[in-house]
Amino acid sequence: MRCRPSICSLLAVALGAVVLGGCDDGGGGAGGMDTGPAGADAAGADAEAPDAGPPDVGVPTVDLAALPYPNLSDYGFFVGSMADLVPATGVHPYQVVAPLWADHAGKARFIYLPPGTAIEVRGDEAWDLPVGAVVIKHFWYSADRRDPEGTATLIETRLLVRGPDGYEGHVYLWDEGHADATRMVAGKRVTLSFTDEAGEVTTQRYLLPNTNQCAQCHANDDRLGLLGVVSRQLDRAVEREGATLPQLDWLASRGVIAPGADFGDATRLVDPFGDAPVDRRARSYLDANCAHCHRAGGQGGPSGLVLQAAEQNPTRFGVCKAPVAAGPGAGARTADIVPGDPEASIMVYRMSSTDPEIKMPELPNLLSDDLGVDLIRTWIAGMTPPGCP
Repeated sequence: MRCRPSICSLLAVALGAVVLGGCDDGGGGAGGMDTGPAGADAAGADAEAPDAGPPDVGVPTVDLAALPYPNLSDYGFFVGSMADLVPATGVHPYQVVAPLWADHAGKARFIYLPPGTAIEVRGDEAWDLPVGAVVIKHFWYSADRRDPEGTATLIETRLLVRGPDGYEGHVYLWDEGHADATRMVAGKRVTLSFTDEAGEVTTQRYLLPNTNQCAQCHANDDRLGLLGVVSRQLDRAVEREGATLPQLDWLASRGVIAPGADFGDATRLVDPFGDAPVDRRARSYLDANCAHCHRAGGQGGPSGLVLQAAEQNPTRFGVCKAPVAAGPGAGARTADIVPGDPEASIMVYRMSSTDPEIKMPELPNLLSDDLGVDLIRTWIAGMTPPGCP
Protein backbone atom coordinates (compact mmCIF):
# COMPACT_ATOMS: atom_id res chain seq x y z
CA MET A 1 0.00 0.00 0.00
CA ARG A 2 1.38 3.39 -0.96
CA CYS A 3 1.38 6.12 1.64
CA ARG A 4 -0.86 9.15 1.62
CA PRO A 5 0.79 12.28 0.13
CA SER A 6 1.26 13.97 3.50
CA ILE A 7 2.89 10.89 4.97
CA CYS A 8 5.24 10.91 1.98
CA SER A 9 6.12 14.47 2.93
CA LEU A 10 6.84 13.55 6.50
CA LEU A 11 9.04 10.64 5.51
CA ALA A 12 10.94 12.92 3.13
CA VAL A 13 11.55 15.20 6.10
CA ALA A 14 12.55 12.21 8.20
CA LEU A 15 15.29 11.34 5.74
CA GLY A 16 16.58 14.89 5.52
CA ALA A 17 15.06 15.58 2.10
CA VAL A 18 13.36 18.78 0.97
CA VAL A 19 9.57 18.60 1.25
CA LEU A 20 8.17 19.34 -2.16
CA GLY A 21 5.19 21.64 -2.40
CA GLY A 22 3.24 19.13 -4.42
CA CYS A 23 3.51 16.59 -1.62
CA ASP A 24 2.71 18.94 1.26
CA ASP A 25 -0.91 19.16 2.34
CA GLY A 26 -0.48 22.74 3.54
CA GLY A 27 -2.03 22.08 6.92
CA GLY A 28 0.95 22.03 9.22
CA GLY A 29 2.60 18.70 9.73
CA ALA A 30 3.53 15.88 12.02
CA GLY A 31 6.97 15.34 13.41
CA GLY A 32 9.28 13.39 15.60
CA MET A 33 9.52 10.64 13.00
CA ASP A 34 12.50 8.33 12.75
CA THR A 35 13.49 5.57 10.40
CA GLY A 36 14.95 3.21 12.98
CA PRO A 37 18.32 1.50 12.56
CA ALA A 38 17.26 -0.26 9.35
CA GLY A 39 15.85 2.77 7.57
CA ALA A 40 17.76 4.26 4.62
CA ASP A 41 21.02 6.03 5.48
CA ALA A 42 19.74 7.94 8.50
CA ALA A 43 20.03 4.91 10.75
CA GLY A 44 18.63 5.61 14.17
CA ALA A 45 18.01 9.30 13.43
CA ASP A 46 14.82 11.09 14.30
CA ALA A 47 12.98 13.18 11.76
CA GLU A 48 12.98 16.93 11.76
CA ALA A 49 9.48 17.92 12.79
CA PRO A 50 7.49 20.91 11.56
CA ASP A 51 5.43 22.94 14.00
CA ALA A 52 2.00 21.87 15.20
CA GLY A 53 -1.09 23.07 13.41
CA PRO A 54 -2.63 26.50 13.98
CA PRO A 55 -4.37 26.99 17.35
CA ASP A 56 -7.88 26.91 15.91
CA VAL A 57 -7.63 23.59 14.09
CA GLY A 58 -8.94 21.42 16.90
CA VAL A 59 -8.80 20.69 20.60
CA PRO A 60 -8.25 17.14 21.89
CA THR A 61 -10.63 15.49 24.32
CA VAL A 62 -9.04 13.49 27.13
CA ASP A 63 -11.66 12.64 29.76
CA LEU A 64 -9.80 10.41 32.18
CA ALA A 65 -13.05 9.01 33.57
CA ALA A 66 -14.05 7.84 30.07
CA LEU A 67 -10.70 6.37 28.98
CA PRO A 68 -9.63 4.33 27.20
CA TYR A 69 -11.54 5.35 24.09
CA PRO A 70 -12.23 2.59 21.55
CA ASN A 71 -10.65 4.47 18.63
CA LEU A 72 -7.62 6.72 18.34
CA SER A 73 -9.70 9.36 16.56
CA ASP A 74 -11.86 9.74 19.68
CA TYR A 75 -9.02 11.61 21.40
CA GLY A 76 -8.82 14.31 18.73
CA PHE A 77 -5.02 14.44 18.81
CA PHE A 78 -4.85 14.93 15.04
CA VAL A 79 -6.98 17.04 12.75
CA GLY A 80 -8.28 16.37 9.26
CA SER A 81 -7.58 12.93 7.89
CA MET A 82 -6.13 10.76 10.66
CA ALA A 83 -3.36 9.45 8.41
CA ASP A 84 -2.01 12.94 7.83
CA LEU A 85 -0.93 13.14 11.50
CA VAL A 86 -1.50 16.90 11.67
CA PRO A 87 -1.34 17.67 15.40
CA ALA A 88 -4.17 19.51 17.10
CA THR A 89 -3.78 22.27 19.67
CA GLY A 90 -1.71 21.14 22.63
CA VAL A 91 -0.05 18.26 20.74
CA HIS A 92 3.71 18.77 20.40
CA PRO A 93 6.23 16.74 18.37
CA TYR A 94 9.49 15.65 19.94
CA GLN A 95 12.51 13.60 18.93
CA VAL A 96 14.94 11.40 20.81
CA VAL A 97 18.69 10.95 20.44
CA ALA A 98 18.77 7.15 20.43
CA PRO A 99 15.58 5.43 19.20
CA LEU A 100 14.53 2.04 20.52
CA TRP A 101 14.85 -0.84 18.04
CA ALA A 102 11.39 -2.03 17.01
CA ASP A 103 11.81 -4.68 14.30
CA HIS A 104 12.58 -2.14 11.53
CA ALA A 105 9.63 0.08 12.47
CA GLY A 106 10.06 3.83 12.42
CA LYS A 107 8.31 6.06 14.93
CA ALA A 108 6.62 9.46 15.20
CA ARG A 109 6.44 10.94 18.68
CA PHE A 110 4.17 13.56 20.27
CA ILE A 111 3.15 14.79 23.70
CA TYR A 112 -0.33 16.12 24.47
CA LEU A 113 -0.67 18.57 27.37
CA PRO A 114 -4.03 19.75 28.74
CA PRO A 115 -4.69 23.49 28.34
CA GLY A 116 -2.80 25.69 30.79
CA THR A 117 -0.38 22.96 31.88
CA ALA A 118 3.33 22.35 31.42
CA ILE A 119 5.93 19.72 32.31
CA GLU A 120 7.88 20.31 35.52
CA VAL A 121 11.47 19.13 35.07
CA ARG A 122 13.69 18.59 38.11
CA GLY A 123 16.44 16.36 36.74
CA ASP A 124 17.35 13.92 33.98
CA GLU A 125 14.48 11.51 34.65
CA ALA A 126 12.33 13.75 36.85
CA TRP A 127 9.95 14.88 34.12
CA ASP A 128 6.61 15.37 35.87
CA LEU A 129 3.85 15.42 33.27
CA PRO A 130 0.56 16.97 34.40
CA VAL A 131 -2.48 14.80 35.01
CA GLY A 132 -4.26 14.31 31.69
CA ALA A 133 -1.08 14.45 29.60
CA VAL A 134 -0.53 11.74 26.98
CA VAL A 135 2.68 10.52 25.35
CA ILE A 136 1.84 9.39 21.80
CA LYS A 137 4.05 7.13 19.68
CA HIS A 138 3.14 5.97 16.18
CA PHE A 139 4.90 2.98 14.60
CA TRP A 140 5.22 2.63 10.81
CA TYR A 141 7.04 0.47 8.30
CA SER A 142 8.11 0.94 4.68
CA ALA A 143 6.10 -1.08 2.17
CA ASP A 144 9.09 -0.77 -0.18
CA ARG A 145 12.48 -0.45 1.49
CA ARG A 146 13.95 0.87 -1.76
CA ASP A 147 11.68 3.89 -1.32
CA PRO A 148 11.16 4.23 2.45
CA GLU A 149 10.09 7.88 2.32
CA GLY A 150 7.39 7.14 -0.23
CA THR A 151 5.83 3.98 1.19
CA ALA A 152 5.22 4.63 4.87
CA THR A 153 2.47 2.44 6.28
CA LEU A 154 1.16 2.99 9.81
CA ILE A 155 1.01 -0.11 12.00
CA GLU A 156 0.11 0.89 15.54
CA THR A 157 -0.03 3.76 18.01
CA ARG A 158 0.83 3.45 21.70
CA LEU A 159 -0.41 5.89 24.32
CA LEU A 160 0.96 6.45 27.81
CA VAL A 161 -1.68 8.38 29.75
CA ARG A 162 -0.84 10.28 32.92
CA GLY A 163 -3.65 9.73 35.41
CA PRO A 164 -3.98 10.91 39.01
CA ASP A 165 -2.36 7.70 40.28
CA GLY A 166 0.31 7.24 37.64
CA TYR A 167 0.58 6.10 34.03
CA GLU A 168 -1.51 3.66 32.02
CA GLY A 169 -0.68 2.27 28.58
CA HIS A 170 -3.00 1.60 25.64
CA VAL A 171 -2.31 0.13 22.18
CA TYR A 172 -4.18 0.94 18.95
CA LEU A 173 -3.96 -1.00 15.65
CA TRP A 174 -4.37 0.96 12.41
CA ASP A 175 -6.75 -0.28 9.72
CA GLU A 176 -5.49 -0.90 6.20
CA GLY A 177 -6.90 2.35 4.85
CA HIS A 178 -5.29 4.49 7.58
CA ALA A 179 -8.72 5.86 8.44
CA ASP A 180 -8.38 5.13 12.16
CA ALA A 181 -6.81 2.86 14.75
CA THR A 182 -8.74 0.57 17.09
CA ARG A 183 -7.76 -0.30 20.65
CA MET A 184 -6.23 -3.74 21.15
CA VAL A 185 -6.23 -5.24 24.64
CA ALA A 186 -4.93 -8.77 24.09
CA GLY A 187 -2.14 -7.87 21.69
CA LYS A 188 -1.74 -9.34 18.24
CA ARG A 189 0.78 -10.70 15.77
CA VAL A 190 0.36 -9.18 12.34
CA THR A 191 2.04 -10.00 9.04
CA LEU A 192 3.69 -7.11 7.22
CA SER A 193 4.21 -7.52 3.48
CA PHE A 194 6.89 -5.39 1.86
CA THR A 195 9.47 -5.24 -0.91
CA ASP A 196 13.01 -5.59 0.36
CA GLU A 197 16.16 -3.79 -0.80
CA ALA A 198 16.73 -6.42 -3.50
CA GLY A 199 13.24 -5.92 -4.96
CA GLU A 200 11.85 -9.17 -3.59
CA VAL A 201 8.39 -9.27 -2.01
CA THR A 202 8.63 -10.76 1.47
CA THR A 203 6.82 -10.78 4.80
CA GLN A 204 7.65 -10.11 8.41
CA ARG A 205 5.84 -10.98 11.62
CA TYR A 206 5.28 -8.00 13.90
CA LEU A 207 4.11 -8.08 17.50
CA LEU A 208 1.68 -5.64 19.06
CA PRO A 209 2.08 -5.93 22.83
CA ASN A 210 -0.92 -6.54 25.03
CA THR A 211 -1.84 -3.89 27.58
CA ASN A 212 -0.18 -5.67 30.48
CA GLN A 213 3.09 -5.97 28.57
CA CYS A 214 3.53 -2.20 28.61
CA ALA A 215 4.82 -2.69 32.14
CA GLN A 216 7.66 -4.94 31.00
CA CYS A 217 9.49 -1.90 29.64
CA HIS A 218 7.85 1.06 31.38
CA ALA A 219 7.65 -0.27 34.95
CA ASN A 220 10.19 0.67 37.58
CA ASP A 221 9.55 -0.46 41.13
CA ASP A 222 6.16 -1.67 39.85
CA ARG A 223 5.05 1.78 38.63
CA LEU A 224 4.82 2.73 34.96
CA GLY A 225 6.99 5.64 33.92
CA LEU A 226 8.57 7.47 31.01
CA LEU A 227 11.38 6.18 28.79
CA GLY A 228 12.17 8.60 25.97
CA VAL A 229 10.89 11.70 27.74
CA VAL A 230 14.04 12.27 29.78
CA SER A 231 16.75 14.91 29.51
CA ARG A 232 19.49 12.63 28.18
CA GLN A 233 17.24 11.60 25.26
CA LEU A 234 15.69 14.99 24.45
CA ASP A 235 18.84 17.11 24.75
CA ARG A 236 19.58 17.33 21.04
CA ALA A 237 19.37 19.74 18.13
CA VAL A 238 16.25 19.82 15.96
CA GLU A 239 15.21 21.78 12.91
CA ARG A 240 12.12 23.92 13.30
CA GLU A 241 10.85 26.30 10.63
CA GLY A 242 14.18 26.24 8.85
CA ALA A 243 16.33 26.91 11.92
CA THR A 244 18.46 24.45 13.88
CA LEU A 245 18.13 24.93 17.62
CA PRO A 246 18.26 22.99 20.91
CA GLN A 247 15.09 20.93 21.35
CA LEU A 248 14.84 21.65 25.08
CA ASP A 249 14.88 25.39 24.38
CA TRP A 250 12.27 24.97 21.65
CA LEU A 251 9.96 22.97 23.91
CA ALA A 252 10.35 25.58 26.66
CA SER A 253 9.55 28.38 24.21
CA ARG A 254 6.26 26.65 23.36
CA GLY A 255 5.30 26.36 27.02
CA VAL A 256 5.73 22.57 27.02
CA ILE A 257 8.36 22.83 29.76
CA ALA A 258 7.63 24.99 32.81
CA PRO A 259 10.03 27.86 33.67
CA GLY A 260 12.91 27.08 36.01
CA ALA A 261 13.53 23.58 34.62
CA ASP A 262 16.54 21.64 35.91
CA PHE A 263 17.58 19.12 33.26
CA GLY A 264 20.19 17.47 35.46
CA ASP A 265 23.78 16.63 34.65
CA ALA A 266 23.40 12.95 33.73
CA THR A 267 25.48 11.66 30.83
CA ARG A 268 23.80 12.67 27.59
CA LEU A 269 23.23 10.10 24.86
CA VAL A 270 24.60 10.26 21.32
CA ASP A 271 23.36 8.81 18.03
CA PRO A 272 24.39 5.13 18.22
CA PHE A 273 25.06 5.16 14.48
CA GLY A 274 26.62 8.61 14.24
CA ASP A 275 30.20 9.86 14.45
CA ALA A 276 30.86 9.85 18.21
CA PRO A 277 33.46 7.49 19.72
CA VAL A 278 32.34 3.88 19.66
CA ASP A 279 32.18 3.54 23.44
CA ARG A 280 29.73 6.45 23.74
CA ARG A 281 27.65 5.13 20.87
CA ALA A 282 27.52 1.63 22.33
CA ARG A 283 26.63 2.88 25.81
CA SER A 284 23.91 5.10 24.30
CA TYR A 285 22.48 2.15 22.38
CA LEU A 286 22.36 0.01 25.51
CA ASP A 287 20.81 2.84 27.52
CA ALA A 288 18.02 3.29 24.97
CA ASN A 289 17.36 -0.38 24.32
CA CYS A 290 18.20 -2.17 27.57
CA ALA A 291 18.49 0.17 30.55
CA HIS A 292 14.75 0.42 31.18
CA CYS A 293 15.04 -3.16 32.51
CA HIS A 294 18.71 -3.36 33.45
CA ARG A 295 18.76 -0.83 36.25
CA ALA A 296 17.71 -0.60 39.87
CA GLY A 297 13.96 -1.16 40.09
CA GLY A 298 13.69 -2.59 36.56
CA GLN A 299 12.73 -6.14 35.70
CA GLY A 300 16.38 -6.91 34.97
CA GLY A 301 17.55 -5.28 38.19
CA PRO A 302 18.09 -8.55 40.09
CA SER A 303 20.73 -9.55 37.51
CA GLY A 304 23.00 -6.78 38.79
CA LEU A 305 23.68 -5.71 35.19
CA VAL A 306 23.23 -1.93 34.94
CA LEU A 307 23.15 -0.61 31.37
CA GLN A 308 22.44 3.08 31.94
CA ALA A 309 24.96 5.28 30.15
CA ALA A 310 25.75 7.02 33.43
CA GLU A 311 27.02 3.82 35.07
CA GLN A 312 30.80 4.14 35.45
CA ASN A 313 31.70 0.80 37.04
CA PRO A 314 32.74 -1.54 34.17
CA THR A 315 31.79 -4.64 36.16
CA ARG A 316 28.30 -3.32 36.73
CA PHE A 317 27.78 -2.68 33.00
CA GLY A 318 28.99 -6.19 32.22
CA VAL A 319 32.77 -6.30 31.82
CA CYS A 320 33.91 -9.69 33.14
CA LYS A 321 30.66 -9.91 35.11
CA ALA A 322 29.42 -13.46 35.67
CA PRO A 323 25.69 -14.04 35.08
CA VAL A 324 23.47 -14.35 38.12
CA ALA A 325 21.66 -17.33 36.62
CA ALA A 326 23.18 -19.77 34.13
CA GLY A 327 21.22 -21.82 31.62
CA PRO A 328 20.40 -21.40 27.93
CA GLY A 329 20.50 -17.58 28.22
CA ALA A 330 24.24 -17.74 28.92
CA GLY A 331 25.02 -20.09 26.05
CA ALA A 332 27.80 -21.72 28.09
CA ARG A 333 29.53 -18.34 28.27
CA THR A 334 30.91 -17.12 31.57
CA ALA A 335 30.73 -13.31 31.40
CA ASP A 336 28.35 -10.69 30.04
CA ILE A 337 31.26 -8.92 28.31
CA VAL A 338 34.64 -10.50 27.62
CA PRO A 339 36.97 -7.68 26.50
CA GLY A 340 38.34 -8.29 23.02
CA ASP A 341 36.08 -11.30 22.42
CA PRO A 342 32.50 -10.46 21.35
CA GLU A 343 31.61 -14.06 20.54
CA ALA A 344 32.50 -15.17 24.08
CA SER A 345 30.26 -12.44 25.53
CA ILE A 346 26.77 -13.28 26.76
CA MET A 347 25.57 -9.82 25.73
CA VAL A 348 26.30 -10.44 22.04
CA TYR A 349 24.95 -13.99 22.22
CA ARG A 350 21.60 -12.89 23.62
CA MET A 351 21.25 -9.80 21.42
CA SER A 352 21.88 -11.94 18.32
CA SER A 353 19.27 -14.57 19.17
CA THR A 354 15.61 -14.72 18.19
CA ASP A 355 14.92 -17.69 20.49
CA PRO A 356 12.29 -16.54 23.05
CA GLU A 357 14.22 -18.38 25.79
CA ILE A 358 17.47 -16.58 24.97
CA LYS A 359 16.94 -13.29 23.15
CA MET A 360 17.31 -9.84 24.62
CA PRO A 361 15.38 -7.69 24.85
CA GLU A 362 12.59 -10.12 25.67
CA LEU A 363 9.75 -7.96 24.29
CA PRO A 364 8.33 -6.80 22.03
CA ASN A 365 10.85 -7.57 19.29
CA LEU A 366 10.81 -10.71 17.20
CA LEU A 367 13.93 -9.84 15.17
CA SER A 368 17.52 -9.15 16.10
CA ASP A 369 18.89 -5.67 15.39
CA ASP A 370 21.85 -6.54 13.16
CA LEU A 371 23.30 -3.02 13.16
CA GLY A 372 22.97 -2.78 16.92
CA VAL A 373 24.67 -6.14 17.41
CA ASP A 374 27.50 -5.08 15.09
CA LEU A 375 27.96 -1.91 17.13
CA ILE A 376 28.24 -3.86 20.40
CA ARG A 377 30.59 -6.36 18.76
CA THR A 378 32.87 -3.54 17.62
CA TRP A 379 32.81 -1.96 21.07
CA ILE A 380 33.71 -5.20 22.85
CA ALA A 381 36.34 -6.15 20.28
CA GLY A 382 38.18 -2.91 20.96
CA MET A 383 38.30 -3.29 24.75
CA THR A 384 41.68 -3.70 26.36
CA PRO A 385 43.29 -5.56 27.95
CA PRO A 386 41.62 -8.59 26.35
CA GLY A 387 40.11 -11.42 28.34
CA CYS A 388 38.87 -11.77 31.90
CA PRO A 389 40.95 -12.79 34.94
